[in-house]
Order: sequence, then C-alpha cells, then structure tokens
Amino acid sequence: MSHFSIRSHFDMLVNNLSESFNKMILEARRKPILTMIETVRTNIMLLIVKKKEEAEKWKGMLCPKIRKKLNVNIKDSLRCVPSHVGKDKYQVECSLSSQHVVGLVENSYSCRNWDLTGISCIHALAVTHLKDKFSETYVQTWYTKQTQLDIYSNFIRPVKGPKQWVSLSNMLPILLPTLRRPPGQKTQRWCSQPSGCLYSATGYPKSTRECPNLTGCPNSVTNCPTYQQPVPTHQKDVAPREKLSFKRKPTTIRWIPPTQKSSMTDQ
Repeated sequence: MSHFSIRSHFDMLVNNLSESFNKMILEARRKPILTMIETVRTNIMLLIVKKKEEAEKWKGMLCPKIRKKLNVNIKDSLRCVPSHVGKDKYQVECSLSSQHVVGLVENSYSCRNWDLTGISCIHALAVTHLKDKFSETYVQTWYTKQTQLDIYSNFIRPVKGPKQWVSLSNMLPILLPTLRRPPGQKTQRWCSQPSGCLYSATGYPKSTRECPNLTGCPNSVTNCPTYQQPVPTHQKDVAPREKLSFKRKPTTIRWIPPTQKSSMTDQ
C-alpha cells in the first residue's frame, strides 16, 4: 500500500473498462470497416445518453456506489476517538496499537486511505463528526453527481446515412492492398500458348484437363462439344510381341572323387 501512487485517487486496479468496451464491440468487429465504425459510433452515442439519464435520477450529492462505501466508513468511525492537537491537526485513536494523524486542510491522513481512494476514511470521518461538518465535502469531486453530469453532457453528433453522403470527385478511390507472394511452395504458371498448358515449378509440362482447341474454348475436355479424341497411333492388327522367358536354366554340379595321395595322408 505504501508503494501505490496517490495521483489518481482511485483504488481500481483492474481493466474492467476495456473489457466492457470489448464486449460491446464484439458483434461489430465481424462487419466491414465502414459498418463496424458506424455500429461502434451508434452504440457509444446511445450509451452516453443512457448514462446521463441515469445520473439525473440520482438522489443526493454523491454517486450511489460511493454513497454506500461512505456509509460503511461512517459506521466504523464510531469506534474512533479524535483529539485536537492544534490548528487543523488531529490525533485519532481506534485501538491501543492504532493511532493516526489527520490533517483536514491538506486532506491527507497517515493511513493513506483517502490519498489512494479519494473517499474519507474512518479516521477523517471521526474528525468531521467532532467538528460537525458534512462528510460529503471531503470526498473527491469526480465522485459527485454534478461531475458525472458534466462528463456525459458532451454527446456525439448524429450522422447522415451512406445514401446522403457527398461524393468527393477530387479524391482518389481507396484501392485494395497489393498482393504479396505467400511463403511456401511456388504457384503454377501458365504458358503463352492458346492451349493453356500448365508447367510445373521445375519447368516440365503438366497434364491439363482444359480444352486444347486453339480457339480459346473455356470448356473442359469432358464438356467441350467440338473436341474430338485423337486417334490412337498403335496398330491393332499387329500380333502382340511374345514375352521373353526369364526362367533360369537348370545347372548340374559334378562330384569329383578325391585322389589317392590325399587318401594316404588321411591315414
């Protein structure tokens, strides 16, 4: 608590505001750019009016949630005993080991609760009760009803529909971004021949199913009415070639009897 900044006088450390805004534009993010911006503008315009109408119905000087927090601190301040030590300095004792210094002019207390939250703590409320002053006067001004009304007094102006927009003749149209080659395998390229043959990435021609007529027929081979299948070049009357036999001829192994000399050595 001693390392937090006291510049904002606000103790909220979460990003609830951005999360609420992201939920509001969730459906608009899926739309095109102009439609998305128009949807976000309309939602914010209606939200500002709704918040202002709610603030006008508040009763009292403070916001409802701040009023509840202040009422809780007022009940807890009844167990504190303030003592005036001189000028605008007070010493407040809440227990044997809890003792703090309160300065009403500086709006600063040794417990640093008011410095961090902007709402009077139990020690400051004990002093205000002693001096018969209103506790609402020692709350930061941005927690008041009038401040909220001033914030939501600035509204978004309405805009005409797209059909009533004025066209700018001297403005160049916004073109699509340039296409970049994605990483990965190279794409196929078309040759300059009218037949529309395809070449692979290595440069060899690939088979195509498009019509090979030189007239630039957009149909495929199976749907083109003018395409004729080529006549096969092989002759049907020629006898088929006899298959060669790959069977290996049988081999015989002859047995050679040992000589007489070798038989004597064995003995």
